[in-house]
Amino acid sequence: MRIIGIIAEYNPFHNGHAYQIEKIRSLTQADFVIAAMRGNFVQRGEPALIDKYARTEMALSCGADLVIELPALWATASAELFASAGVALMRKCGCVDTLCLGEEPDNLSLLKEVASLLVSEPEDYKEVLSSCLKKGMSYPAARSQAVCSYLKEANQQIPADELACLLNEPNNILAIEYLKAIQAQNAAITPYLIQRTGDGYHEAALNSSLSSATAIRKELLSNGWNDITTLNPYLPEAAYSILKEYLNLYPPVSANDLSAPLSYLLLQQSEAQLA
Repeated sequence: MRIIGIIAEYNPFHNGHAYQIEKIRSLTQADFVIAAMRGNFVQRGEPALIDKYARTEMALSCGADLVIELPALWATASAELFASAGVALMRKCGCVDTLCLGEEPDNLSLLKEVASLLVSEPEDYKEVLSSCLKKGMSYPAARSQAVCSYLKEANQQIPADELACLLNEPNNILAIEYLKAIQAQNAAITPYLIQRTGDGYHEAALNSSLSSATAIRKELLSNGWNDITTLNPYLPEAAYSILKEYLNLYPPVSANDLSAPLSYLLLQQSEAQLA
């Protein structure tokens, strides 16, 4: 029996997510697919567009066999902590043998090499990292430059532009963190890469049937949510029906909806409390 794990957000569930589940089933002959999903709060601490129950229903109606929640403490954390918690959750299920990773170019061997470097942190790497940080570079930028420098010295066959591109794509950054977590936790889980297809992760326009969740959220929030027929081509039929039914009862939520109560709360704080 083969059980595949996917760590996801489904905010909301769209055609790209359905494609991933269908593709991983066909390529691996998986018996079951388990999704570890962020709950009501997602990346950067933002609230999910719709609640976790409706998103779970979407996933279960469109190919997943089980959805388990990744707690908000980890769901809103850095990529490293988020990935570590996701792998731990899959490992502790006791039945997941393969973790599906989405990434941009199909280069598992290079991703594994980067992950191993970041787990072991050899002295040459740490020296370059420290030097970059002292120059005022952000940690992600400094880490990227240190990795590029170290691997170019260790393996002259890696093209510099390919390596830089690899380290700048959101899906690749997460894939590396998952690989790090699998290695660090000595998890008996095999990574399986599914190359991203359709629009890019940050693409904000609805360009194809495999448009990004970013574009779908932007369309829904900017053009009103009482009529979502424009989103029909971008969601599986079951997911679209669930979203439409949900929005008949509740409005979608965005980070801006928390601005007024947050401002009110901050204005009530004393100087000592703010400190």
